[in-house]
Amino acid sequence: MIDHVPQPCTDSRVGASLGFIQPTVLTAGIRGAAPGRFLPGGTAPGSHRAKVAIDSGFQRRGADVVVNGRERRLQRLLPTRSGRTVLLPIDQPVTLGPIRGLTDIDQALPVLLEGAPTAVIAHRGVIRRVPVELSERIGLVMHLSVGTSLSGRGHVKVPSSTVVEAVRLGADAVSVQVTFGAPEELTMLTELARVVDACAEWGMPVLAMTYVHGVDPTAEPAKVAHAARVAAELGSDIVKVPWTGTPDSFEEVVTGCFAPVVVAGGEQADQWEAVPSMVKDAMSVGAAGTCVGRNIFQHHDPGQALAQLRAAVHDGSGEHR
Repeated sequence: MIDHVPQPCTDSRVGASLGFIQPTVLTAGIRGAAPGRFLPGGTAPGSHRAKVAIDSGFQRRGADVVVNGRERRLQRLLPTRSGRTVLLPIDQPVTLGPIRGLTDIDQALPVLLEGAPTAVIAHRGVIRRVPVELSERIGLVMHLSVGTSLSGRGHVKVPSSTVVEAVRLGADAVSVQVTFGAPEELTMLTELARVVDACAEWGMPVLAMTYVHGVDPTAEPAKVAHAARVAAELGSDIVKVPWTGTPDSFEEVVTGCFAPVVVAGGEQADQWEAVPSMVKDAMSVGAAGTCVGRNIFQHHDPGQALAQLRAAVHDGSGEHR
């Protein structure tokens, strides 16, 4: 699949009207009106304050440093002040059907987003339904992988959309799932690499969701660590992994992955108290945050559950968003 690149606008008068010089590309559907927010090119990954060459995109008149589009988006997912995040995945109905908590998505969205997760992860159809007033303060991650349980092989994912479509919808990042150990592993790895390349062109961060097929992560944490490292090696900005059962085993995963690691929530826990406890353990050994879905939206009070997760994630960071 090749991302279709819209016809660029190269009229210098457009850039001048925005207070920039030497514009190269403007895209439609820019959310939040943040200068450079949805523009390709920019500084080297990881440099939060760096000079931007004129031919890389945009440079603010009268300034010698800018933050590029990728960094602006990543800032919405991993705020510099804390470096921690509370991600809320609500992409599960594609795989599992209209499950409890997300059956009526229009009713569920305001309740979940009022709980103030750092960002939500959803397929494009749901992202289109996120109220504008809520999307101004909640990050949006568009999921690009699809597979259903109807096939009996829901863990096998294929592309469902493009990075350009995510740009059009105002997403702050995209996510891709790779199921390691499945016969289709190489196909999914190839798709992750393709998405990383497309995201580099558009300044879009990539979240990789990594799972090892047929493996209990608490029994074989080394395989979880291997999968996480592969995702980082291929250029993912954030890597989601399952909990491996103990802080010591999870520390091996975090240490071996040079990209920020977020811990998944998995299926709904029998006892809610186990979820924030697990999150605290993960944070204590260097996790960057959580990516918990069913344990939030199937909770009897999702707002309260999110508040408790935020507290567990941001404890000691000085930030409680």
